[in-house]
Amino acid sequence: MVNSAFEAMEMEAVYAPLNVSPGALAETFDRLKQQGVKGFNVTMPHKTSILQLLDSSDDTSSKIGAVNTVSRERASYIGYNTDVEGIVQPLRSRGVERIDRAAVVGTGGAARAFCAAMAKMKCKGVTVVSRDAKMAGGFVSQMTASFPSIEFVTSDFGGPINGEFELVFNASPIGTRGVPLPRQVGAMVESHQLVFDAVYSPNETELIKLAESRGSRTIRGHEMLLEQAIGAIRIWTGRPPPAEVMRKALIHSLEVTAS
Repeated sequence: MVNSAFEAMEMEAVYAPLNVSPGALAETFDRLKQQGVKGFNVTMPHKTSILQLLDSSDDTSSKIGAVNTVSRERASYIGYNTDVEGIVQPLRSRGVERIDRAAVVGTGGAARAFCAAMAKMKCKGVTVVSRDAKMAGGFVSQMTASFPSIEFVTSDFGGPINGEFELVFNASPIGTRGVPLPRQVGAMVESHQLVFDAVYSPNETELIKLAESRGSRTIRGHEMLLEQAIGAIRIWTGRPPPAEVMRKALIHSLEVTAS
């Protein structure tokens, strides 16, 4: 997807994956700096820990404590978070400009971006669903400090998840291959809701299948992936990338992966 954009933009640039263990992040980042790399994306589990290695970060990344895009600007490496727009844009494309109450499953980098997205949507309340009560408590404390206009509450997988939600957002690995959908999360899904799954592989997750079977509107993870990539390329190049070229390349790659 990104290389297709670079080709269409006639840029001499290459986007390549790197598998980096948590203990090797600092060493890998130093090597990238020595090589003069222009920019890169950061994914789980590095979105929070990369912050301490950067020269600075934008306001959104600082607020939520998570970076997914790094750009070299002169001699400095700056952190950004394009996941936020990756969430907001698919919602707005469906005519959604405001969310009253929402639920988010997970407490990682995507969940942090979701909270910033909900602030943009003037959300009043977010229920944070997590297996780890201690982690959820710390997450809620941080997000409350960053977004005081939103009421954050926690709920765990130990019992029913109560609340009336307009939007259910999966920011966790559930639904990826080998990670089943917890019964309690499935029980949250109702026909009047919008269900947004950040997982993009497989394209049709267990949560998406369940939501569509119950008549819910759905947003699949590839839409978020596309929008965050568009934002990242714009940061790296200062130019608008070819969105349709990227969309077609992404859909093709997901179809190849599924086959």
